[in-house]
Order: sequence, then C-alpha cells, then structure tokens
Amino acid sequence: MTNWTVKLTPEFIFVPEDKAKEILKKQGSSGDGVLGIIAPAQESPDDYFVVCRFEDVGYVKDDDADKLNADEILNAYKEGTKDQNEEREKMNLPPIFVGGWAEKPHYDKQAHHVIWAIEIKDEDSASAPVAGLNYNTRILGRRGVLSMNLVTEPKNLERDKTKVAELLRNTTFNRGQTYAEYVPGKDKAAGYGLAGLILGGGTVAAAAKFGLLGAIWKWIIGIVLVLKKFVIVVIAAIGAFFARLFGKKGPANPQDGPPPANPQ
Repeated sequence: MTNWTVKLTPEFIFVPEDKAKEILKKQGSSGDGVLGIIAPAQESPDDYFVVCRFEDVGYVKDDDADKLNADEILNAYKEGTKDQNEEREKMNLPPIFVGGWAEKPHYDKQAHHVIWAIEIKDEDSASAPVAGLNYNTRILGRRGVLSMNLVTEPKNLERDKTKVAELLRNTTFNRGQTYAEYVPGKDKAAGYGLAGLILGGGTVAAAAKFGLLGAIWKWIIGIVLVLKKFVIVVIAAIGAFFARLFGKKGPANPQDGPPPANPQ
C-alpha cells in the first residue's frame, strides 16, 4: 500500500527500494524499512544523497518537544555506536564514531517535522576531523515515521540541507495516513515521544557513506548489463552522481532524470 508521496523535480533521481536495500546491506547498514535513495540526477557540484525509510513504530507523541535534552541524547548516541562498531568489525568494515551536534534537535510542530544533525568521525578523538554528517529528518505520521536522512560532507551541510528542505516540502503522507488522522485507542501507538524517536536513529545512514565506495560501481555495472535502454539513462545519472561523490570518472553527459516519482 502506498502511504506517502514525494514529488521529485528533474533535479533528483529515485533509486527504488530493492536496489537501495542491496546497497545499504552490503555496506553493513540495515535495509529495514528502506524505501529508496534520492540523489542528484544531473551534472552538478552536488555530492549528497538521501536515504528514505519508513519506521513502522506507530504514533509518536510530540508533547515532549520543549523538553529535549541535547546533551543526554548525544551521550546516548556515543554509547550506542560502540555496539554498532562491534558488528561492523565482524563485517570487516571500518568503525564510525559520533562527534558533536552539527544541528541540535528541533521540531516543527505545524509540519510535524523533527530535524537533527550529527557529526561522524573515523577516529574516537575530540581533535579528529569531522568525516561526514548524518542530517536526520523525520515526518510524523498516523502509523509511523517517514525518515529522509541526508548524508553529505560537513562543508556542504548548509547548501545541501536546503535540498532536504525542498524534498520535505514535496513529501506528504497520503490521505488516511497523516499525523492528524490518528485515532486514539484504535491505532498503534509508539509508546514514546520525540526524545525516544531521536535516540532510535541517526548513525545508520551515515554508516552507509563510509562503506559505499567499495561496492557501488559493481552494483551499477551489474544493473546496466540487465536493464533495457530506457532505464540505462537513469543508471548513467546515478553513476555520474557517485563519480562526483567519490572522485571517480563516471558516465559522460547523463540525461535528465525520470519524471516525478510516487514511491511505495
């Protein structure tokens, strides 16, 4: 059942659910709830991508919006990352570490958007440079939460989060699935508020960026070999994007991306 819609302009391309899960799982990141990946579709200096997920947690209360303790949440993140690194070590993947806030948690009550950004490092040191950012966004819905997480370079956060803002404006839960349509006593409730929601995610999408380099080109080549000509245009656009992101030479002169998407 389609419960959300994102209206994409030709500036963006949508990597569908099955391929997005394949990418993330190979890099040690969970594919649970993944709906797809949004990336730039045209040649540009942009070097970011957005991981879309649906968290089937039920209705999240927002009555603690004014009581969020950023310091406590950050410390909890750092502890949780230790467990994640144990799993990454088993998969021969490099560890990741939480730095500080790039943007402290805040909530748009009218739009029901929760936003926060965490600095990611590849060394557990206060003096270590910031290696990446996980810019988290959550849209609260009747039966769960839609996340659209930006993964980008620290120097590009201010530029790229405007792209996420554009995506958020163009993303909605469909009728019957909106936050305002929650029915107490009938619909599933998450049992926690915004603080619990923020603590439940944040390093997963960032982990994907650290591992994407090794497998993304193998994935693209495999898809090109089996897809028809009209889809190869889409793959070329994806290849050009990741070429910019990782400094490799990608397909030349990609075409515009597909028309606006209505993902599942």
